[in-house]
Amino acid sequence: VGVGMIPRGEVGLIVAAAGLRLHAISDEVYTAVVLMSLVTTLIAPPFLRLVMPPQLHAPAVEEPPQ
Repeated sequence: VGVGMIPRGEVGLIVAAAGLRLHAISDEVYTAVVLMSLVTTLIAPPFLRLVMPPQLHAPAVEEPPQ
C-alpha cells in the first residue's frame, strides 16, 4: 500500500501553488515541490513492479466461458 501511495503529489502541487500565490513560500520551495512530485510519480511504477510479483497481476475474477 505504501508504494502505491508514492505518487500522490497532486495535493502537494495544489497547496504549493496556493502558498506561492500567497507569497507564503518562495519560488525555490515551489520548484522543489514540483520536482519531487514529478520524481515520485515517475518512480512509482518501477517500484510497484518490484514489490508485486507477476502472479499477483492476474485478474481476480475469471471470465465465464462463452
